Amino acid sequence: MVKKTSAKTSFGTLQNPDHVPNAVIIHSSFSPEGGLNYCIVTPGADHYRLRVFDTTTGNIKNDYEEKEGDGKWTSVSWGAVTESGVNGASKKKRRSSLGASSPVLALGHTNGHISIYSLVHGRVIHQLSGSHTGKVNDFCFSKNGTRGFSAGEDGLICEWDIAQGVEMSKFQAETKSVKKIRLNHEEDMMLTAGHSMKLWDLESREVIKNFTGHASAITNVVFSANDKFLASTAEQDRFINLWDCTRENQQEGNITALTLDNTVSHIDISAGNAVLAISEEGTAGLWQNAQSASGTSSSSAKANKKKRYTTRACDCLVKVESSRGDNALIPLLAGSFTPQGSMILARGSTIKPVFEKVEFQNEDGSLKEKEMIMTRAPVTGFLMDESAQAASNLKATKKAYDETTVTVVGAADFAMAAPNMEVDSDNSDNEEGEKMEGRTMEEKLQDLAVEDSATNSTGKKSKQTNKNKIPTPKANSLQQMLIQALHSNDTQLLEACLTFNNVEVIRNTIRRLPTAYVIPFLTQVIHKFQQKPNRGEALLEWIKAVLLIHTAYLMTVPDLIEKLSNFYQTLDSRVSVFQKLLNLHGRLDLVMSQIEMRQQYEAEDTTNQASTVYVEDEDDEEGDDLDLDMEDDEDDDLVGEADAFDEEEMGDTDEEDLESEMSDEDDEEDSEDEE
Repeated sequence: MVKKTSAKTSFGTLQNPDHVPNAVIIHSSFSPEGGLNYCIVTPGADHYRLRVFDTTTGNIKNDYEEKEGDGKWTSVSWGAVTESGVNGASKKKRRSSLGASSPVLALGHTNGHISIYSLVHGRVIHQLSGSHTGKVNDFCFSKNGTRGFSAGEDGLICEWDIAQGVEMSKFQAETKSVKKIRLNHEEDMMLTAGHSMKLWDLESREVIKNFTGHASAITNVVFSANDKFLASTAEQDRFINLWDCTRENQQEGNITALTLDNTVSHIDISAGNAVLAISEEGTAGLWQNAQSASGTSSSSAKANKKKRYTTRACDCLVKVESSRGDNALIPLLAGSFTPQGSMILARGSTIKPVFEKVEFQNEDGSLKEKEMIMTRAPVTGFLMDESAQAASNLKATKKAYDETTVTVVGAADFAMAAPNMEVDSDNSDNEEGEKMEGRTMEEKLQDLAVEDSATNSTGKKSKQTNKNKIPTPKANSLQQMLIQALHSNDTQLLEACLTFNNVEVIRNTIRRLPTAYVIPFLTQVIHKFQQKPNRGEALLEWIKAVLLIHTAYLMTVPDLIEKLSNFYQTLDSRVSVFQKLLNLHGRLDLVMSQIEMRQQYEAEDTTNQASTVYVEDEDDEEGDDLDLDMEDDEDDDLVGEADAFDEEEMGDTDEEDLESEMSDEDDEEDSEDEE
């Protein structure tokens, strides 16, 4: 059976902002009848809260809180009592439940009292008190549920008759406190544990063995199914010591030690002597055949001495990771073996844990794998009320509270008309005073200028009249409604007030709220915020207004931190994914900016390509052809002009030659004539 955890997590010591651990767990364990029920105790603002879950459906079966004056709970233990006539039960119920056993929880208190809480009745059915002078550290039941044994801070072991609620016997087991007490399955031996352990003969009350080996206070003690050995763990200790419990073997040292990487918070032993341990980190370790591996049957003293210091790592490491891709570890809260040979694990949040049965071995009894990594989707929205849909449908069909047609006159809701500052003379003052003294109360009230707001909106009034007149307060004035709801504890009227979401209206209402109602209002709003986180956006405006406006008063409240502790835890759990959302937002911004820049580059045509492409070879050939044609035409023109010029010159020369020849011939003829 899994026992009390010693995990103490403080929000001020967080190292990784992406990982927000669960709230402080005072106790968490499965019921011994196969893990059908799971209980968890968490601290509230000024009291502890016990919740019992049905591991089959995951729903809450019982929700119980500490009563004022009973003292803090110091221990929680599972058991079963015989329903032979519980106080307050009818005769018919007594006859039907006669001889039947029902699961109960023994709650130890700081004042030495022990309360037996019944899961069937949902209340405390027995009170055991008058023996312990200090707080009760542990309690264990007998098989038939008629007797119980308690261990206290005063070192006393008390035996109780549970049905009668009286002490049967007691003896001093330790000079110091006793932290744990257990009965073996045969109920012939009893183990008490503080910093060391003692194995007692239950009948003779004599010590059989003394076990020493832990350096700190012992937190868990479990007997094996055959009562041949037991396992124990201590505070801030990652070792699980196994001890021989047989009367024949007088060895008092630990026969072996099982090790984990972190402090052990829960242990359990199966019918096949397999050991399951849960660490404070949220992982689990499995060891098969712990008794045979330890070698308890060794007869050699030398062999026993060697095996005393042997340690053994786990045969299978079990852990649960998130399926969202970040490989975040989902912590395991508790674990236990089932009669079917599997194990049941509780994981996730302390507000609404998830239960899962895991098969860890094959048909031949061997382990399936050495490291079992299970990928599961993390549970979100665990504060959401499952009946929210039904409540919303009921609200839609239900008529709201309305008194808009009623007029209320009060000094807190309106002011007197502004007095006229114009004074003509002393005589006028005396005359007005005499007139006011002679008027009736009705005439004086009419001078207060109290008119319906609808008349002010439709009628045409002068500027001076509008300045002096104030809107009429209604019976559903938000401040009056809020005070009435808090004073009479009217939940329906309070819900009607919280439907307003105008920031100015909210702040004005909170500003006029009397200080005596500040803490009750803040407590109820925070409670609603925790029950239905989907209303957080609207309710946070009210909470913010209270914290801003009434800061000076809240600083004078001595236990304010305790009252707001649940609110702090809820806010931390809600903003645990804020860092991841910021990371996602940054990545999306980077991707979108890259896409935008790419589109911008495409629009600006950054390819450096010309709109018209010229091929160099083709352009040169065409250009050369054009140049050659032009040059041929020019040459032809020049040649033609030259030919014409040559012809003209040749014509002129021919004529000159002809003339010269003719002149020569004439000269020759003249000379011949002369001769």
